[in-house]
Order: sequence, then structure tokens, then C-alpha cells
Amino acid sequence: MAARENFFLQSGSTAQAEATLLRDLLGLEPIPDQSGAGPDEYGLRGPARTVDGVLGYVVRPNHHVEPDADPEDVQAIDDYPVEIDIWLGEDAAAQLQEARLVFDRLVQLRPEVAMLLCHDIDTLVAAYRPGRGVQEFPPGTSIDVPDAALWRDWVSA
Repeated sequence: MAARENFFLQSGSTAQAEATLLRDLLGLEPIPDQSGAGPDEYGLRGPARTVDGVLGYVVRPNHHVEPDADPEDVQAIDDYPVEIDIWLGEDAAAQLQEARLVFDRLVQLRPEVAMLLCHDIDTLVAAYRPGRGVQEFPPGTSIDVPDAALWRDWVSA
């Protein structure tokens, strides 16, 4: 599977409610064939803004969290219960650019919701905290403990 861009939301809503809201806010449509979706996964799609193509979205609960993680297993995404994966296709740079546009739009439309933008689950690109704004992270910043000093103040309430 090709790399994906990932949003993690700290909204307090279910994945289903987030999928409905995302659909309404961004003018997306359900992916017609949902047969490959897992339980509590919601597929959406919509046009890309900078290239000719369609962005795919999957909204689901964040299953990457390890409950009661040991200190060495803490991740930046642990306090974010909803995950949104985005993919465009073979053009990784365009995919990241499109994801960044969606991230910025969501920050604008939902300023009360903390969110993270990651690349392929493991690299933290940006974080948004209500009342603090957006923080960009250096390329290659891991969501894992070795880079916690870079992200700790931006991912926890």
C-alpha cells in the first residue's frame, strides 16, 4: 500500500459523526463500494484542489493507541481518538500538499478541535492547538518518544 497522510482529531465525536461532518464541511461523497471497509470505517472521496485527481478519505477510530502505554511507548497521537487517512495516488508530493490544504481548511472551519497532520502514521508534520495555532515540525519528526521533546507541548491539552 502506498503511503498515506493522516489526521488525528481530538474532537470527542465518534468516527461516524466525524465522517458526516467531514462530508458536509468539505463537500465529499461516500465511496460507493464500502465492502472493503472495516467496522466503524467510513470511506469518502472528493476532488483534489491542486492536481487532476480524487482524494480518498477513510475516517475511523484511532487504533494505534496502546492503552496504559509505558513511558517509552508513548506516541504523539495517543490522545487523539479519531483518525482520517487521505490518499491521492502515486504522486507523494501532491498528496502531502493536498493533505496540508485539507488540514489548513479544517483548522479554519473547526478552530475548537485540536488536530495533528502526520505522514504515513510515523512522521509528525504539523499540530494545531486551539488558542495556540499551528506548529510545524522539522522533517522526519517521529511521533514516538525519541522526538517527544519537539512535540510534547503541542499534542497534549
